[in-house]
Amino acid sequence: MTSSVFASERLLFTPASPDLDAIPVIFAFPNEYTVGITSLGYQIVWANLATRSDVAVSRLFTDVSEQLPREPELLGFSLSWELDYANILNLLESLQIPIRAALRTDQHPLIFGGGPVLTANPEPFADFFDIILLGDGENLLGNFIDAYKAVRTADRQTQLKALAQVPGIYVPSLYTVEYEHGGKIKSIQPIASDIPSVVEKQTYRGNVLSASTVVTELAAWENIFMVEVVRSCPEMCRFCLASYLTLPFRTASLTDSLIPAIASGLGVTNRLGLLGASVTQHPEFTELLDYLGQPQYDDVRLSIASVRTNTVTVKLAETLTKRDTRSLTIAVESGSARLRRIVNKKLESEEIVQAAINAKAGGLRSLKLYGMVGIPGEEPEDLDDTVAMMRSLKKAAPGLRLTWGCST
Repeated sequence: MTSSVFASERLLFTPASPDLDAIPVIFAFPNEYTVGITSLGYQIVWANLATRSDVAVSRLFTDVSEQLPREPELLGFSLSWELDYANILNLLESLQIPIRAALRTDQHPLIFGGGPVLTANPEPFADFFDIILLGDGENLLGNFIDAYKAVRTADRQTQLKALAQVPGIYVPSLYTVEYEHGGKIKSIQPIASDIPSVVEKQTYRGNVLSASTVVTELAAWENIFMVEVVRSCPEMCRFCLASYLTLPFRTASLTDSLIPAIASGLGVTNRLGLLGASVTQHPEFTELLDYLGQPQYDDVRLSIASVRTNTVTVKLAETLTKRDTRSLTIAVESGSARLRRIVNKKLESEEIVQAAINAKAGGLRSLKLYGMVGIPGEEPEDLDDTVAMMRSLKKAAPGLRLTWGCST
């Protein structure tokens, strides 16, 4: 089913006119449109495909789609959350494509996927994908399309063997996985000598990071223009996939990436989102705040991802308040200093209190704290420490609304 929701989109790129022999591609997000179009990763990959004249790409969500090709050659999925897993199978069924890769023939499209869930651990999904792209897509996606073009008219097995030669491409059917009794992977071996024994996750090392390619009022964050300020995180908390999966820590160039992107995005909307696992640890974050503090941006509504607690300054809070942001989120994990040491959360109790004081002094109305319960080694006294911390914050910053978000 097609939908008029696409008419509400304001594109920040110019799609190419597909060649007559362009590769028909469906690029799917396994959730509703309002969720999928808010994914910066999905936006970037779609725009990358749409600006190629040798590709004719159509988008598919669980509730709406663009006009889909009758005989697609490639069907891709961007997977950001494990809970969307079942929707992939539902979409395959709706397109009358066998769920399991082993049951597909030359008459079916190659099913490929990427995103943090698949990069972190592709094996739970291996039976359902022909191809899995591991790592950053800036270079990998183009290499994948170019390699496919070279074997476009070949049979399926020949295509898969050729694509497996591209660094970062994992073809599960070409490997044998052996498990230990407890379910842990013992070994992954190629089925033939001409298949790479190791698939290396791809890492983009440029200083121009991602920014929105589309703005729409129907996104989960209405009319937001998103800018990736940093990628990964240098803190290496033991539980945090964002650190270990996307290392090394990379920062966008202020002059070559952030300022040009922001200027472009604020030409079509007045809502700006700064994204990254540790945005305030950008080495030029103060300069970025100065840039956003200019009078021409007085009507801009600024949103910022969760920030490192000891980087919450009065200036940051004042800038957010001036830009119509009323709250800030910090991740403290626990009120217990002992537990924070266990998970390698390099954060002192005094820094948490100071963050609340600074938030209040800068005019913010509320502060949300992310935490966890059930950490291995946790004792009842650690939970008491968390309660005591919240009470101390209430006392230190009276009038600041506090919210504790707990993961178990």
